[in-house]
Amino acid sequence: MNIKIPKIILGIPIVILAAIIIEIAIDGTETEIFTPTNSMSPEFEENPRNENPETLPNNLYSGPFAILDGTYGVDDTVFLIGSEIPLDSKGTIDFIRPDGIIHHKYPFDGSKSAVNHYFTPVSSSDLEECSNCKFFGTWIVSFESDSGSLYAPMSFDVIGENFEKEKLQ
Repeated sequence: MNIKIPKIILGIPIVILAAIIIEIAIDGTETEIFTPTNSMSPEFEENPRNENPETLPNNLYSGPFAILDGTYGVDDTVFLIGSEIPLDSKGTIDFIRPDGIIHHKYPFDGSKSAVNHYFTPVSSSDLEECSNCKFFGTWIVSFESDSGSLYAPMSFDVIGENFEKEKLQ
């Protein structure tokens, strides 16, 4: 009986040490997943709004935010979702048309449970009302942080008949 007691006493610290190592490994993984600044390029940190849209791939994810598709047509709806936003993150999401004009802004706040935003980048009526507006091409979703994490921009394309003709010329 005396031999079993020291083995149990020795086993308890080993189990505790293993649990600590596992917890550290899990925390390190979560930090990388939810820290979008780790993957930002130096160009973004210096100048996030002046990126050339033609050189940006359709990034559908940025930190806790995502859009569901990379290509939309006339009257299609863009869905932007955000979940598990860090509590200290707060700011606005700018939806920028291909001509560089901000189409609209939408707030985000980590103290809220989630962000669910949908909109139609170009509708049939938009084309009639604003014939000089540039709706077709690459749109940029830019994050303006008031506090907390910085997020890289996302992009998506809006295509239509006129846009396809312009690309061919």
